[in-house]
Amino acid sequence: MVTKIGVREAIKTFNDLQNKLNSTQTEEDNFFREWYEKLPEITEAEQSTITRIKQRYDYHRSSSLLLKGTINLLVVFPLLEVAGFLDPPFRIKSPESVELIIEDPDQTIIRGLIDVLVVKDSLWVLVIESKRTSIPVAAAIPQILAYMMANSQSQQSIYGMVTNGDSFLFIKLNQNGKPTYDLSREFSLLPRKHELSQVMQILKKLGQI
Repeated sequence: MVTKIGVREAIKTFNDLQNKLNSTQTEEDNFFREWYEKLPEITEAEQSTITRIKQRYDYHRSSSLLLKGTINLLVVFPLLEVAGFLDPPFRIKSPESVELIIEDPDQTIIRGLIDVLVVKDSLWVLVIESKRTSIPVAAAIPQILAYMMANSQSQQSIYGMVTNGDSFLFIKLNQNGKPTYDLSREFSLLPRKHELSQVMQILKKLGQI
């Protein structure tokens, strides 16, 4: 018998990741250096765009919580454009339905929908899933890791970014052997002294990789 359930129902916690997908967070400090080491500089033109993104977000965020479609429009796609992910050699696929098979006696198939995928050839470079602004980014990490595991190559690292608009968090997954991942710190967009420039630097670094 084959049971089909959604990713949200099957992978909700980090315990689900470990128990159902055999994936654990690494203990190695140098596993995910890409989010803080040798980041590219931000140009004046890029900084101007970042300031404009922040102003627009503050304007719309001040009146209500924002759904993922609005977050994509105001923040995600402008960031991807400035970081170069909308131009060759990258290709956008959005939305993308992926299938993840869990090996158990009943053979459970997990189905889920990824909001945005950035792909270069067969390498999934960046996975982005936007959540409703009221949902903490940490709540989406188990699901996005499940999506990433469904699409990564065994000998390659794959990177992800999850955002609810208010904050951003980056992920690195390596499936060379036992699936292993690590997380960056959380970056905030809400304060006046926001951290959107750091988010842009990391995106540019991942694009170079």
